[in-house]
Amino acid sequence: MAQRLKEDVRARLVDAALSEFVRQGWRGARLVDIAAAAGASIGNVYRYFPDKEALLRAAVPPELGTELVRLLRGRVRALGAMGDWRLGDAAGSDRAAALLAFWIAHRREVVVLLGRAEGSPLAHVRPLVAGELTRAAARYLRDHSDRPVPREVRFVLERIFEGTLGMIVDVLAAHETPEEISAAFGAFWRFQLAGLQALLAPPRPPRGAGGRARR
Repeated sequence: MAQRLKEDVRARLVDAALSEFVRQGWRGARLVDIAAAAGASIGNVYRYFPDKEALLRAAVPPELGTELVRLLRGRVRALGAMGDWRLGDAAGSDRAAALLAFWIAHRREVVVLLGRAEGSPLAHVRPLVAGELTRAAARYLRDHSDRPVPREVRFVLERIFEGTLGMIVDVLAAHETPEEISAAFGAFWRFQLAGLQALLAPPRPPRGAGGRARR
C-alpha cells in the first residue's frame, strides 16, 4: 500500500507539473505551485525530483520530441508525393491521421514542446520543427522548378511555418476532446493546404510572354 501511495504522489506531481508548464510556460512555472496543485508539500517535490528540469523530463520525455519531429517529417514527405495537397488532411492521408492522433494523445506535451519550453532543455524543438518544415517546402520548390528558391519566398515560408506552430499550440491549448481537436485541425488544414499548394505551384509566366499582350 505504501509503495502504491508513493507512486500516486509522483504521478500527481508529474501531472500537476505538466499542467503548470502549459499554463505558465517553463520559465513561469514554480515548484511551490506545482506542489500545491498536486496536494503535496514542497518537500515531497524534492523527494521525487531534484529540480524543475527533472520534473520536465518526467512530464515531457525527450523521446516525445523525437517522435513529433519524425511524424512531421513523414507528413511533409507524403505531401511532396501528392498531386493535390488539398486532399492531404486526416481523411486523405495516413501520415496526417497519424500526426493528428499523436497530437490528441499528447495534447499538453505538444503544447509545451512547441509553445511553452523557452529557456528549458526542450527549447530547441520548436526551431528544429520550423526549420524542418521550411527546408522541406524549399526542397519541393527546387525539385519542381529547377531554380533556387528566391530569398523572398523562403522568408514567406519561414513565417508561414512559424504561424503553423503557433496554430498547433493554440488549437491544442484551447480544445480538449478528440472531436474538437479534429474539427479545429480540419478547418486549419483546409485553409493551409490550399494556400501552400498555390504558393508552391510553378509560377505562371507574365501575361504578354506567350499569352495575350498587356493592355
